[in-house]
Amino acid sequence: MLLVTFLCCFQQTNAKPNPVLEFAKQQIKQKFYLPAISTLNGYLETHPKDVEALYWKGHAYLKVENYLAAQDAYNAVIKLDPKYLPAFEDMASIFMKQKNYAAALPYFNASIALNDTDINLFNSRGMCYYYMEKFELAIKDFNAVIDLDPGNFLAYNNKGSAEYNNQNIASASIQDLKMAERDFNIAIMLKPDFQLAYRNRGIVRYFLDSLQNSYKDLLYAIQLDPKDENANWYMGKLFFKQGNNLIAMQFYDVAIKLQDKKPDMYIDRGICKIEMGNYKGSRADFYKAMQFENDGRAEYQVARSFAAENNKNDAIYALKQAKKLGLFNNTKYFTYINKDKYFQKFSKDKVFYEAIKELKFGKD
Repeated sequence: MLLVTFLCCFQQTNAKPNPVLEFAKQQIKQKFYLPAISTLNGYLETHPKDVEALYWKGHAYLKVENYLAAQDAYNAVIKLDPKYLPAFEDMASIFMKQKNYAAALPYFNASIALNDTDINLFNSRGMCYYYMEKFELAIKDFNAVIDLDPGNFLAYNNKGSAEYNNQNIASASIQDLKMAERDFNIAIMLKPDFQLAYRNRGIVRYFLDSLQNSYKDLLYAIQLDPKDENANWYMGKLFFKQGNNLIAMQFYDVAIKLQDKKPDMYIDRGICKIEMGNYKGSRADFYKAMQFENDGRAEYQVARSFAAENNKNDAIYALKQAKKLGLFNNTKYFTYINKDKYFQKFSKDKVFYEAIKELKFGKD
């Protein structure tokens, strides 16, 4: 996924450093987190309102992933000093690590209110918006990064990703895809070996039907990082789109081996297996996809697999199951059925016709 960078900015004071506190900070620097917590607890017994000590205690708990204890310490810091920036930054970091983006957002907002020139804060809040699918707000933050640092290749990559996801990449407008491609171009110009930007540009070019350029980008992305499941997945999609099913299968297999919990990957590989005549194998993939997300799309493909082997009754049953899952609330699927080469063989079949009529209008 896209990189999110968290940097802590530590406040400075003119007070004479306390040797016990300095020792605890040195322990943290050397990654002796639990001993540091013990040192700080002893110090806080006589200095219970020392904001810096409370902060470092929270930071040590953060490092050992005791997030509840860290939050308690940071909340104590914020209560004593509502402008203590590092506590807000670390709180945002905790919630981002937990993928609780709605909870992270107020802490990013507070951090940026205290320091509106830190590109890392804008970039990180932009990613928070991105994961919340508030793409317009994400783009605004990435633009803020670019205004502060025109050479920030990461912001251009993140902005491009937000642009093509703004509508849903599979149905994004040509304009959005072109804008994303432009931003990935800039990211690559700024960092010629930026693997994520090559992969993302390759995906955008796939949807722009610039398949040769997409192939070059995805291939280079895989060379830079062979374990990028999305680069392998879209390479599979690209070869399938070109009708080269054997090579498509190889890339689908790699992608699923790297990330075996993405239902769309199983659906795509299952569709490829239908084209290769492996109907039983295709259904194994569709059933696997259903374990992760059962929204009717996999059931629809199961119906196609049965239709492909002339099993009308099981095809109808699978379509009815897809109906129960709400798939046909989107009427485009009726158009798909009418145009599908596997369903067309039943176009003059009365039983199949009545089944499709029932899917559209319900029982008489």
